Amino acid sequence: MASKIKVDQIQTADGSGTIALQNQLSGMTTASLPTLTSTQMPAGSLLKSTGYTYPPYSATSSTGFVSIGTSTSYTVTNTGCAIYVNQAFNFAKHSINNYWVYARLLIDGQSYNEMTVSMHTQQNEYIPVSFNGLFKSLSLTAGDTVVFQMQIKTSNASYAVAVSDGGTNYGNKLIVHEIKQ
Repeated sequence: MASKIKVDQIQTADGSGTIALQNQLSGMTTASLPTLTSTQMPAGSLLKSTGYTYPPYSATSSTGFVSIGTSTSYTVTNTGCAIYVNQAFNFAKHSINNYWVYARLLIDGQSYNEMTVSMHTQQNEYIPVSFNGLFKSLSLTAGDTVVFQMQIKTSNASYAVAVSDGGTNYGNKLIVHEIKQ
């Protein structure tokens, strides 16, 4: 015959401490564990992750940076966080002539070296590109909106450069991760 103990509270003999369990109680589930808030999580924790997809094809013959697609906004959830950004896309070059192609991601209208890429192309091809950066000093506050904008240009106005998904699943994607500092 199994015994049952039914109580409302368990306390130490003097009522001042916490009772430590030596073994896990059967029937315990993760539902009985407390949920951590972002303020309780340790530094380096991923607080939020959001992905955005750019249009499947955008092209320009401009030798100055031009925006593709619409800007993308991200709302910060934790004051003092860092933002880790990953940008993935395909350069599509439609000429056999040699020239340079460039892409950059603006963060709140500012260009960062970590988010700029240039490539010398020689063939008619799709070139998968991915670049990323960790931004720790943006001085973000919960509720702030960060705006991201992809831009491209060519070194020769006679030849267009495009950003294309190339008909693949690689696509033109931006992924934003909010990291606890």
